[in-house]
Amino acid sequence: HFDGVDKSQTSPTKEGKARHPRRHSSGCLVNTKLGSLDQCHPTVGERIDPSLPLESQFWYHGAISRTDAESLLRLCKEASYLVRNSETSKNDFSLSLKSSQGFMHMKLSRTKENKYVLGQNSSPFDSVPEIIHFYSSRKLPIKGAEHMSLLYPVAIRTL
Repeated sequence: HFDGVDKSQTSPTKEGKARHPRRHSSGCLVNTKLGSLDQCHPTVGERIDPSLPLESQFWYHGAISRTDAESLLRLCKEASYLVRNSETSKNDFSLSLKSSQGFMHMKLSRTKENKYVLGQNSSPFDSVPEIIHFYSSRKLPIKGAEHMSLLYPVAIRTL
């Protein structure tokens, strides 16, 4: 009789003990993943919906200056980006990116065929959101950012 009671008391604690390390180890895994994020970024950035027009994208900041873009990106982690109107040509846009070297501003220009290209080396895309979507999972064709993808879109701060 006593034995039975004893067993019934030990089995939950045994199970409890067995359960804890498992939970703990997954906790550790999560930590190591987070720890290694600094060395190797996730390969795929936050999902972008390329079917939405640029004006509806939360990472499109419109007519902000290069300086404003940099002050927004200063607070963000590496591989954060936003798109704004180009200050030099009214039909073009700029992609502002925080890289390990600092800030980069790349032109998103409209071609004669009404397509968009990023810098000089990208293939033509139908829209700016498509470019962003494409490079959220692929390396940028930009000198100084060859190892980078667009990972963290910077949302417009709506006041």
